[in-house]
Order: sequence, then C-alpha cells, then structure tokens
Amino acid sequence: MRVTNNIYVLSGSYFSAVGNIATLGDVYGIRTDAGVILIDSGAPKTGPEMLRETLSYFEVKEPITHLLITHAHWDHSGGAAELQAAGAKVAVAREDVHYCTNGGVKGMRSPFDNEQLFPAFTPDIIIEGDQVLTLNGLDFEFIKIPGHTPGSMAIRVKADGKTVMFTGDALQPDGTFLNSVSMGWEGDPEFSRAAIVDSMMKLMDYETDMILPGHGRVCLRNGTAVIRQAAQTAFLNMR
Repeated sequence: MRVTNNIYVLSGSYFSAVGNIATLGDVYGIRTDAGVILIDSGAPKTGPEMLRETLSYFEVKEPITHLLITHAHWDHSGGAAELQAAGAKVAVAREDVHYCTNGGVKGMRSPFDNEQLFPAFTPDIIIEGDQVLTLNGLDFEFIKIPGHTPGSMAIRVKADGKTVMFTGDALQPDGTFLNSVSMGWEGDPEFSRAAIVDSMMKLMDYETDMILPGHGRVCLRNGTAVIRQAAQTAFLNMR
C-alpha cells in the first residue's frame, strides 16, 4: 500500500500470511535517493519476505539502508537480524536493547511465550533519549514513550510535505471515523499503565498530519486530534 509518493506499507496486517504464518506488525518504508529506511521489520522470516515482495511490486530497487524499531517485540523486530545481515543499520532505544540481544522477551503474560522469540542481534544505533538523527537527508525525531515496552518510541519525520508519526503499539487509531484509540496489548512483563498515561500526555506536545501505527488503521489526516484522543483515553482508563 502506497501512503504518499515515497512512503509505503510493506508488510503486516494489511497483507495475507506467508506460509500460513502471520506477518503481524506493520512495516513501513520511506524511499529516499540514498536508499529505503524501514520502520519496524515484522516477524522473523515472514516480515522481511513480505516486505521484499512488496518493494518488488512497487519497483523500489534502492537498498534498505536503515531499520528504525519502535519497540523490540517479535512482530516488530523479529526480522531485524536478517535485515541487518543484508546491510541495514538498526536503531533501537537503550531500554529495549536487552530484548534484542536476548532474542526476545521472557515471561510474557501470554500462552504464546515461545512465539515471542526471534533471532538475537546487536543494534548498530542506540537511541539514548529524545533526539533527532538525520538519515538519508531526512530528520527523524525519536520520542521516548515507554509503557508498552520500556523502550517504546514514536518516530516523527517530515516527508512528501507531510509530518508523519510512527507510533508502534503505543497507540492505534480505531473506530469508524478514527474517533477512538486502542492503547495496545498489555502482555509484556514490563508493561506499565502509569507510564503509558505519562507518554500519551507527553505526545500532546507534538503535532502531526499522519499517524502510522504498528497494527490496524492508518490515519492520513488530523493526526494531532488522534493523539489528543489517545491522551484522553489513557488518562480516563489507565490511571
């Protein structure tokens, strides 16, 4: 799915499963003259396989230069080791590095604990705090929003004349008119409702046109209003 001239949905919930295994977490790609920058990687094997098929479909031939991970759960970072081996530089928040180097999260509050594992890798770029990195000529703003995982991040960038925010699983637009917000799965052993409330209140300081979440519906306009709805939802329901 093409979101703008140079932003694509490459894998995830919009696509069929590969080999009867769900690709799950959405993978986004930003095409630049210097190469493709990915937001998240999808599940091990199936995520990278699907995104390569989609890149080929859209005739995007530039190499994948960077992978920016919103949070280190298996359906968002599980394909990172494979993509890193192929040449992509991987960026992860400091607080989620131990998930990456351990190859997953132990002790999930889920009956599917074994499915949360993925090939271990060591990130190339560690995000220490809120900061801006210029990659392939674009300024990516990393905003720490812990709660879903300790190192969850929103990633904001201006591309094709639009301000775009990738939110991972921290918030997901929902409802017929995107007038409600889901706050995501609570199964991580380090999940914190209090931290999510603080993170959503923090995001209210950031304006955006689009919100591209880790699952579900994309928001192509009025993204700032969705952020405010997320803050209200968190404040009322998660304190």
